[in-house]
Amino acid sequence: TDPGVDGLLVQLPLPEHIDERTICNAVAPNKDVDGFHVVNVGRMCLDQSTMLPATPWGVWEIIKRTGIPTFGKNVVVAGRSKNVGMPIAMLLHTDGQHERPGGDATVTISHRYTPKEQLCQHTKIADIVVAAAGFHKLAQEISLHRTSFI
Repeated sequence: TDPGVDGLLVQLPLPEHIDERTICNAVAPNKDVDGFHVVNVGRMCLDQSTMLPATPWGVWEIIKRTGIPTFGKNVVVAGRSKNVGMPIAMLLHTDGQHERPGGDATVTISHRYTPKEQLCQHTKIADIVVAAAGFHKLAQEISLHRTSFI
């Protein structure tokens, strides 16, 4: 509640003995820089204005500012983390006619257990691929199956 503090960031991952959800929900929603508070997650899922996690917001801004069209496009998000993959998938697939506009894209979310053959098939037909995973050669692997990679 300190008016001198504009925002708070919880550095994840936390040690195993500390409950991540308890800590993230202890941050006031209006000062939750990562958008991890349950209120902010809910507002994001309901296409309402809220704090968005920084990396997905940055990806969203890059897409918007470079004029890459998302309406009706086929997007593959490689990664399902709660701080990058899932929020960017949410931003890209939600309706553009709400309080917090979305990309109106068809989004496929892949992850570590997606068979490589399926990932290959999804990325071949994708208009946009967002590599949002900690796998260090993911972008290289995806680009092998595509003529263009964003």
